[in-house]
Amino acid sequence: MKKQRRIVKLFWAAVTLLGANAATAQPATNSATVTFYSHGNRWTSGLPGSNHGIFYGRVFSGENALFSFFRPFVLKNNQIISFHFPPGEYAFSASYGKHAPKKRISVTLNPGQRYFFRAQSESRGVVEIEFERGRLDQVSCETASEETKDAKPVAEKKIAKQFAASVVSTQISVACP
Repeated sequence: MKKQRRIVKLFWAAVTLLGANAATAQPATNSATVTFYSHGNRWTSGLPGSNHGIFYGRVFSGENALFSFFRPFVLKNNQIISFHFPPGEYAFSASYGKHAPKKRISVTLNPGQRYFFRAQSESRGVVEIEFERGRLDQVSCETASEETKDAKPVAEKKIAKQFAASVVSTQISVACP
């Protein structure tokens, strides 16, 4: 009789522990998933008036740099990275400089939702005097899925240390429901 009681107690203790682990193993329901990717047209990149150049700079959340898309000596810069962020107000931006630009995309992140941002370069000026700057566009899941088919993950060393724990390590491509 004592042996049966002990087994029943052990069983319920195991069920309780497994239930607690299952509840803590799903951070995505308490956070929003934000995906950034670089995509552009190499043929128009750097031409004055172009809005679809390939972006090689940094992406910011507020004043904090999240990561860099920079890769030396590559012909194509099609990269992707996703983060889990707590719900709330955010201002994302893209820049070739070390500091966040004033032009930002403000968004309210909701728990369990997914957001997609394409980073591109836009050029202004004339051929001799050209100004290039980064730009983020919020896009649909379908657009992100189509444009990231051949994307590679952003290198770990390009991610700011304070945001490395927020990176979704399993997401390389975008799958839409």
